[in-house]
Amino acid sequence: MRNPFSKIPFLFLLLSLIVGILFQYYFKNEYISIVFFLSGNMAMLLSYLIPKDRQFSLRWLFGLGVVLATVGIGTFSTAYRQYLSEYTFSGTRNLYRGIVTDSPQEKAKTVAYRVFLPDEDKQVVCYFQRDSLISDRLNPGDEFLFYGEVQPFRNMGNPDDFDYVRYMYNQNFVGSVYVSSDAYKRTGEVSSNLKYQALRCRQAILNFYKALDLKETEYAVLSALTLGYQNELSDDLKQGFRTTGTVHVLSVSGLHVGIIYVMITFLLGFVHRNSKSYWIKPVLIILLLWGYAFVTGLPPSVVRASAMLSVFCVSEIVKRKSFSIHALFIAAFFMLLVNPFSLFDIGLQLSFMSVLSILYLHPKMSGLIKIENKYIRYIWQMFALSVVAQLATFPICLYYFGTFPTYFFIANLIIVPVVSLIMYAAGGIVFAKVLSFVFSDFSYYLYYLPVKLLHFAKEQRVIVQINELRRS
Repeated sequence: MRNPFSKIPFLFLLLSLIVGILFQYYFKNEYISIVFFLSGNMAMLLSYLIPKDRQFSLRWLFGLGVVLATVGIGTFSTAYRQYLSEYTFSGTRNLYRGIVTDSPQEKAKTVAYRVFLPDEDKQVVCYFQRDSLISDRLNPGDEFLFYGEVQPFRNMGNPDDFDYVRYMYNQNFVGSVYVSSDAYKRTGEVSSNLKYQALRCRQAILNFYKALDLKETEYAVLSALTLGYQNELSDDLKQGFRTTGTVHVLSVSGLHVGIIYVMITFLLGFVHRNSKSYWIKPVLIILLLWGYAFVTGLPPSVVRASAMLSVFCVSEIVKRKSFSIHALFIAAFFMLLVNPFSLFDIGLQLSFMSVLSILYLHPKMSGLIKIENKYIRYIWQMFALSVVAQLATFPICLYYFGTFPTYFFIANLIIVPVVSLIMYAAGGIVFAKVLSFVFSDFSYYLYYLPVKLLHFAKEQRVIVQINELRRS
């Protein structure tokens, strides 16, 4: 009998890495990584010294060595991440040099900035007085000096509440600091880090959205669904999405990247698989996926999903169809190797399951009904994408958010296609923006259709349906 796992050998490496991550994360014994790594290498070395007449019966020895060595690598990489998340609090105010790493989050009385401290190689959250930043707003990549005391994060006290301390630990943040209006100063330096440049690009798109004269709620929903920027969403609207079990659409993740992937694949459908220039199609898909990742600010969830689908596109180039699922495990392996704490991130879990459903379940479901008309077939494929996406992500959402709305399935059948419609409209707006540089006299007409489509999608579907389902 043929081994069903023979086509996905990287799955065992991924599982071995996860074992090493979990072992170090919960038991914190980094020296054991040396034992695992040396044992694995010794087992692999011994496999080459076995007499030929016994090599077949002991062929498992090399595989065992690889598994043990990979467990050791997972343990070591996790120990390094734990080092980055630990900090000795002095209890005194000190002078620090910081670089803003994300867009600000508006609070009731303060503005929160995520800041990297290059001299300490640590990350903190800085809280500024709102009035001190009215005319001096910091942007991603801006460097500044500040004076303050770094303090540890604290939970609210209720054991059933969200574990904020653990969440920030997994994000590699060591603490927070309050910065008064007279305790910081810009240095005038701006980091050229690609991540910061991407966030600046996202801010430019947000400013462009504001220039479209959208209503406050429309702007908030559009920013969240297309760019993952949730700071403008009201608590009421967020609760509506939570209640209906559709909160996952607010964070750009595998679902959104999957929609972009299907959209691009459809638009490039004229490139036939048997043509000599077919390789151009997966190359364009990779470039456009990473272009979308860049304009969203390179959030980890989008980077992960884009990496997974990029590896899948590479398998298309090398013409190995059976490589697709294996590509998913390869991408997940290297992402966990770079940042083991991503294993505990809901974004990675949603991205992984969404892409897995796209690669495995979506072709099977969309093939259940044979449709000749390409437009109707496309609608059916989007419907199938909606179904498989919610089937894959529903258990994770149920575990983290603890709710089971009876209209979850119906809500997602409504919301996911409408999210696709909104993303199409946003894509049309961006395309119209590009064309407006060439046809400036017709800019109004270029924007008219996608903006009207955007109004229809949000006013008549998303907000109305969410509120109605919430009240029922």
